[in-house]
Amino acid sequence: MAAITNRHLFVLLGRLALAAVFVTAALPKIEDPVAFASSVDAFRVINSGLSGWVALCLPWLELVLGIGILLPVIRRASGALIGLLLLLFIALHLSAWARGLDISCGCFGSETGEATADYRWLILRNLLLLGAVLLVLKQDRRNNNEAPSS
Repeated sequence: MAAITNRHLFVLLGRLALAAVFVTAALPKIEDPVAFASSVDAFRVINSGLSGWVALCLPWLELVLGIGILLPVIRRASGALIGLLLLLFIALHLSAWARGLDISCGCFGSETGEATADYRWLILRNLLLLGAVLLVLKQDRRNNNEAPSS
C-alpha cells in the first residue's frame, strides 16, 4: 500500500471541502425552491419563469456534483462541472456588484441575517473553491498518467 503523502492528504481535504460546500449549499435550496427562485430572480439575468426552473434544477445538480467529486468513476467530470459552475457564480457576482445590486446571493438557501451580499468575500470564496477544483483535477490527471498500462 502506497504511503499517503502530504499532497494526497491536501487533495483529499480539497475534495471533502468541495463536497461539503456543494452538498451543504444544495440541501436548503432543495427544501425551499421558492425562496431560492426569488434569490435567482434578484440577479436580474433571466426571466422569472426561467428562475423557477433554475431553482428546481441547480440544487440537484449541486448535490450530485458534491457527491460525485468523491466518487472515482465520476470525480473528473464532477470536478470539471463544479469548476464551470464556480466560474458562472463568479461572473454572476461580478455582474451584480458592477450593476450595484444589493442582494443576498442565495448560495446556501435563504440565509437568515444576510440581507446583502459581500461580493468581495463571495468572489474570493469561489476563487478558493476553484483552486481546490484545479488541484483535484490536476492530481487526478497525474494519477491517470502514473497508472500502469495493461
